Amino acid sequence: MKNKAFVFVILFCFVCVSVFSQNQSTVNQVNRVLINMEIIDLIENSNNRLDELIYYLSEPLTIIIDDPNTEPNFEIRNGNIIFTNQYISSMVIQLSVNHAGRLHVYNDNQEGAEIFEVIFFVQNRYVGLLFRRNVHQDSFNLLSAIINGKPYNLNSQGALPRLMIGSNLNLR
Repeated sequence: MKNKAFVFVILFCFVCVSVFSQNQSTVNQVNRVLINMEIIDLIENSNNRLDELIYYLSEPLTIIIDDPNTEPNFEIRNGNIIFTNQYISSMVIQLSVNHAGRLHVYNDNQEGAEIFEVIFFVQNRYVGLLFRRNVHQDSFNLLSAIINGKPYNLNSQGALPRLMIGSNLNLR
């Protein structure tokens, strides 16, 4: 009788571990997919909202601003120009694909010019990124940035990042 109870306890433990590992593997199977109109319609037609999602970039992004809109404060000492600590001649902001953003504004335009404004907290500042719908690719491509309340158009030698969300789909 003791052997049967012992076997039962061991079997029960294996079942518990198996169920727990299946639940964990389901949680770990979250991928990132490009947000598109099909996903937007699915969310808007349900009891969910777009601002419940966490947003990501498809590619890392580095923004270099040569004019951070700061007046230089300096003095000349012994023939050298000495800037105060507050003056920054350029600002570099780096966003990785792991930075999570939150929806600030979604503007649904009937003419196919839908806009997402997603706020990322990066390097102790809020950076707003605007994404415009690319109808041909059915995705949202980065258009511009708002840093310290000032808008900046973005240029790149390659493609700018697109907007992604977490999902258990295997699409990309």
